[in-house]
Amino acid sequence: MLCLRCHKVALGEKPSTRATVAVVFATLGFCGFVPGLVGLVLGYQELAAIRAGTSPGSGEGWAVLARNVGWFHLAVLVVIGVGLMLQG
Repeated sequence: MLCLRCHKVALGEKPSTRATVAVVFATLGFCGFVPGLVGLVLGYQELAAIRAGTSPGSGEGWAVLARNVGWFHLAVLVVIGVGLMLQG
């Protein structure tokens, strides 16, 4: 993954706002699971927009990161849920 300056030099554009917001929500998911799931959805939406050509390709790395971190949050939430069900 390249820094923002390197993205501008290599691709001539910066990641979209949705890609940036997706990473922010995915990161906030470490404080609570709901923002992480929002990051997951936004990551998928951004990847679809990039593939459709309506969003800059420089945001693909950000979108993939948000998607993957969102899946991590979902997996941890499922493990916690199963653990709580087995206890009760």
